[in-house]
Amino acid sequence: MKKTLLATSALMLAACASTTPPVSELTSLPDAYDYAGKLTAAEKQDAAWWRSFNDAALDALVDDALAANQDIAAGVANVRSARASVQIANASLFPQLSAGASASSDTGDGLDDISASARGSASYQLDLFGQNRADRAAARASFDSQAFDQRGLELTVASDVAFTYFSILATRERLDVARSNLEISERIFDIVKTRYEAGAVSRFDLASQEASLANARSRVPQLEQQRISLETALSVLLGRPPQGYLAPDGEILTLAPPAINPGMPSELLLRRPDLLSAEAQLRAADANVAAAQAAFFPSIDLSAGVNAGLTGGTSVIGSLASSLAAPIFSGGRLEGSLDSAEARVEQQIARYRQATLNALRDVDVSLSALSTAEQREEQLIVARDASQESLSLAEIRYRTGADDLTSLLNAQSTFFNASDSLVQGRLDRLSAAIDLYVAIGGGWAKALS
Repeated sequence: MKKTLLATSALMLAACASTTPPVSELTSLPDAYDYAGKLTAAEKQDAAWWRSFNDAALDALVDDALAANQDIAAGVANVRSARASVQIANASLFPQLSAGASASSDTGDGLDDISASARGSASYQLDLFGQNRADRAAARASFDSQAFDQRGLELTVASDVAFTYFSILATRERLDVARSNLEISERIFDIVKTRYEAGAVSRFDLASQEASLANARSRVPQLEQQRISLETALSVLLGRPPQGYLAPDGEILTLAPPAINPGMPSELLLRRPDLLSAEAQLRAADANVAAAQAAFFPSIDLSAGVNAGLTGGTSVIGSLASSLAAPIFSGGRLEGSLDSAEARVEQQIARYRQATLNALRDVDVSLSALSTAEQREEQLIVARDASQESLSLAEIRYRTGADDLTSLLNAQSTFFNASDSLVQGRLDRLSAAIDLYVAIGGGWAKALS
C-alpha cells in the first residue's frame, strides 16, 4: 500500500512539473524593425563593434577600459563566485570520501604503550528524484546569468568610453568655434570703436558690441569646464587617476557613423546580454521548481566505513549502512517552498517579456534617432555655410555704413549658433550609432560556452 501511495505521489508531482515554453514563444516578435531601411543590407560587425568607427584612438581607449575598469574587475569576481557555486552543486552528485588516523597512550610510559588506528569512510546520497540535479541546473543557470550580466557590463563600459571620447572631441571643437567667434567679436569691436571715435556711430553701438564681446568670452571657460569634466570621467572609466590625464586628439567632424546592420528582431534573443541573462534566470527558476518538487520525496543515503588497528596486530572492521528519510508533516513548509518557486517562474516570465519589449523599443528608437540625426546634420551644414557667407557680407556692409550694427550682430550670432549646432549634430549622429550598438547587444559575439 505504501509503495502504491509513493508511486502515485510521484506521478502527481511529475504532472505538476514546470512546463515553461521556450523563450521564443513567450512573446510575439515583429518580422522587421520599422526604421531599419537600407541598413539591413550592411555588413554585420564582430564583437569589437567600436572598431567600425575607424578611430585608432577609440580602439585603444576601449581596449584599456576592458582591461582596467574597476566595475568590470568586480564583475569578473562575481562570475568566479558563481562558477564556484556550480562546482559546489556538482559535488552533491559524487560520493564523499574521508580518512583519518589516531594514536593514543594509556599510561604515558613511552612509545611501547601507543595504540594507533586508521579509518576511512564514504557516503553517497542517491539522487533518485533529481533534487541534486535540479540544484546543479539552477546553479549553472545562475552562473550563465552572471556571465551574461558581465557581458552587458562590458558593453556598457565600452559604449560609455566611446560616448565620452566623442563628447570630448565635440567639446574641443566647440571650444575652437567659441574662440573663433571671440576673434570675430573682437574684430567687430575694433570696427565699432573706430567708427565711434570717428563719430559715425553712437555710444549705443559701442555698448552693444561690448556686451556681445563679453558674452563671447564667457563661453570659453564654460566649455573648458565641460572638457575637464569629460576627461576626468574618461580617466575613471579607464581605471586611471584623473589628475593629469589628457584624452587623445581627434577631429569629430571627420568621424562618421558606420552602417550598422540591426539584424532581425528575433536575433535580439541571441544577442542582447540582458535578454540572455533573463532567459538564464528563468531556467534557474524552473530548476528551483524541480528541486522544490523533489523535496516531497524520500532521501536515501548510503555509507560505508573501514576501521583498521595499526598496533598489536592488524585488525580490520568494515561497515555498510543505508538510511531513508521521508517527509511526513512539514506544517506547509514544503508546499510553501513549491508555491514560492512556481511564483518566481511566473515573475521571471513577466520580466523576460518586459525586457523583450524594451529591447524592441530601444532598437527602433535608436534606428529612428540615427536617421533623423543624419537628416538634421545635412541641413546644419547648409546653415553653417550660408551663415558664414552672410556674416562676411554683413561685415562689409557695416564697414561701409550700408547696414547697422544689429544686422551684423545677428549675422554673427547666426553663424556661431550654426557652427556650434553642426558639431553637436555630428555628436548626436555618433551617439545614436552607439545607442544602436547597445540596443542590439553590440557586435556578433560567440555564444557562451
